[in-house]
Amino acid sequence: MDKIFLNKIKQLFKKKQFNQIDFEIRNLSEESKNTSFILNLKGIVELSNKRIDEAKKFFLLSLKKDKFYLDSLINLARISYKDRDFKEIIELLINYNNQIPNNPKVLKTLSDLTYSAGFIEDAIIYHKKLIKTGSFELNDLMAYIFLQNYSDNYSNKEYLDSCRIMDIELNKKKISFNNKNRNLDKSHIAFLSHDLRDHPVGRFLKDTIKYLKNENFHIIALNLYKDKIEDNKFKNELKNCFSEWHDVYNLNDFELSNFIYEKNISILIDINGYTLGSRLQVLKNKPAPFQISWLGYCNSLGIKEIDYLIADNYVLPKNEEKFYSEKILKLASIWNVYSKLDCVDVNELPALKNGYLTFGSFNNFSKISLSTINIWSQILLNSPNSRLVLKSPTSVDKNFMNIFLNKFDSKVNKKNIIFLDTVLDKKKHLAQFNLIDVSLDPFPYNGVTTSFESIWMGVPVLTLKGEKFVSRCGYSINKNANLNAFIADNINDYFNKAINFGSKDNILSLSKLRKSLREKISSSSLFDSRSFAKNFASILKDI
Repeated sequence: MDKIFLNKIKQLFKKKQFNQIDFEIRNLSEESKNTSFILNLKGIVELSNKRIDEAKKFFLLSLKKDKFYLDSLINLARISYKDRDFKEIIELLINYNNQIPNNPKVLKTLSDLTYSAGFIEDAIIYHKKLIKTGSFELNDLMAYIFLQNYSDNYSNKEYLDSCRIMDIELNKKKISFNNKNRNLDKSHIAFLSHDLRDHPVGRFLKDTIKYLKNENFHIIALNLYKDKIEDNKFKNELKNCFSEWHDVYNLNDFELSNFIYEKNISILIDINGYTLGSRLQVLKNKPAPFQISWLGYCNSLGIKEIDYLIADNYVLPKNEEKFYSEKILKLASIWNVYSKLDCVDVNELPALKNGYLTFGSFNNFSKISLSTINIWSQILLNSPNSRLVLKSPTSVDKNFMNIFLNKFDSKVNKKNIIFLDTVLDKKKHLAQFNLIDVSLDPFPYNGVTTSFESIWMGVPVLTLKGEKFVSRCGYSINKNANLNAFIADNINDYFNKAINFGSKDNILSLSKLRKSLREKISSSSLFDSRSFAKNFASILKDI
């Protein structure tokens, strides 16, 4: 292929003149048309006309000519996000990486694809390999750090080592602010988040903010999320809880840092951590004299400029504090509270009518680790006719459900694992707990929102008391709800407690608990936003 033709194609491609590219291809000889380069171009032309299946066909033909033609591999990866069919392209990319290891573009694509497909452990491995090449973006490193929370295979040391890399990277673009001897209004505190909306974080936050205002704080919202729907009922309710609300999603890190500094904010509270939409560079710049991590991320950030992390005595025992770069501030009872939920009716215990136990978990499938699946398999095998109700993930590989089911013990009757469709309506979602006798908490990353919801609906949550913050959320929730019988000290205890729930006496106890649980926990620290706000305010005033 001559240079004149290639230069012409490059220019047309830059201008996105795909129809002209198609015309140029037609004028080529049949032999010239049948190369990986041209077949890939034809796929791009088809893609520009939104003919996905035709585009896929040409990209595969290109790879048939040259299985290592990288452009076609990457283009196939992009298409896979549209049809949610990741299996084939992941296999092709793995084959490429086996033959030509550590290409950053391939590792980046594999790390993103495996995460989107729902294969968390694989995603962590490819993110780790990508970081080792040194050719990564901050979002890749952030994802790698975040995903380690879902795995049993990474120690606190490995996690903190990853955070140190982030700290070094952020330091390269750091701008410094002089916070000494500033005439600050100590009542001015700000919450920085991508989740100030109809999101679990927003629902945890709403009532706390409302009562925190009564503690003589001027509370500022720094909203990083651009909502497509302006007239959002929940978001408007949340807005009204704050003293000031600022949409700052259009500001870059430098502009946002200056904005915070000029607002004379004394305490900046980040509720994102390493989750989607966070602005870690702003925190590294330290535009406020005191910076706190709370609520949205249950681990250390490992960034020197984060002064404090808010926890409680249950989620973070003394011996674990050494693994945190932040100073730990401990609330008296629980590290967060949920705003009161809709009063959806609680039904009779399903086991009384069914004659068998129905376990359930409505957690994100990312939290359902292989070790969790292994113990759930044994519970199902040892609880006669028991069922397991799960919520179907909506955005994973279209083949994911079969792959997921195959992770269970082969002796488990797969018909006893029931998948419910995800519903957006909050009342309908809560009503789905009426199908469950006992919720099973995943590990090492416990449920939080789903545990509050489950208990609200009269369904206790069996949790395994772990060692890390993310592995002890269920422990803290159950301790504060006085549900000690649903705390397991180890895997064997988790298993024994689960199968013992099926005894006649325990069925009757579960039925009695179901009828009284909402009333009991309504006045507990799980939903007592007023007392929580007082404790929270006391900590802020001490700072």
